[in-house]
Amino acid sequence: MTETVRIRSPEHQYLIDARIREADLIKGVVHAYIVETRHLPFADRNNSDRRKSFSMPYFEHLFGIEKAFVIAQATMKISDVIWKIERQRQENADA
Repeated sequence: MTETVRIRSPEHQYLIDARIREADLIKGVVHAYIVETRHLPFADRNNSDRRKSFSMPYFEHLFGIEKAFVIAQATMKISDVIWKIERQRQENADA
C-alpha cells in the first residue's frame, strides 16, 4: 500500500500565508457584507459580482495573484455564510 503525502509547494506557500495573514480582515468583510445586504433577496446577496466588488476595496493593499486569491477566499466565505442563513430560513419556514 502506498501513502500519498501532500507537501505544500514553496511557490504556493505565500498564497496560503496571505490567506492566514488576512483572516481577520476576511472575517470583517464577511460580517460587513451580511449586515449591508440583509434586506436583499437571497439571489441578489449571493451574486458573485456583487460579492467581489464589495470585497475588493478592503484588499487594496495586496497585489497580483495574492490579491485575487484573498478576494476569492473572502467571496467564498461570504457565499458559505449566505447559504447557511438561507438554509436556516428555509428550515424555520418549514417548521
